[in-house]
Amino acid sequence: MQEKGRIIPEGMGGFLRPPTHPMLTKSVQTDLRRKPENRTCMSLEYAVDSPMLDPATRAAARTVLAAWQKPALDSPAVQEWILQVLGYFRGCFNFNPEKETGWHAGNLTIDSALDPLEHADFHAGVHLIRRYYPEYQPTVEQFQQAYWGTKP
Repeated sequence: MQEKGRIIPEGMGGFLRPPTHPMLTKSVQTDLRRKPENRTCMSLEYAVDSPMLDPATRAAARTVLAAWQKPALDSPAVQEWILQVLGYFRGCFNFNPEKETGWHAGNLTIDSALDPLEHADFHAGVHLIRRYYPEYQPTVEQFQQAYWGTKP
């Protein structure tokens, strides 16, 4: 049985998403007959293909994602996000990129001795950034300035 859901102004699944990505600020709430504190939520991306949701809710989630206007690659917010992503995935590589599961955290090779620029096509951070910005080419400066958490 498919159930109706609704998009709410509460992010879910937005970890490491680019600035302004809708999953940072929106999700789909289900179990609408229950008290608000007992309802469940799912990310917009999960909702798009969720067999438990009615077609209208899936379409609404798809519409929100499709309407996202990504900021320009050279915008200050995106450049800061790039430094954070590269810092989070510092030393993380997938030398089997044709297998999507190779990008899962538990399957990455962790080796801080490798030159990330030399192995950019295998770097997990570069891979994530290119998911949104396929034209992205990392620089030495970006890898040097990369950080995670509070800016140094």
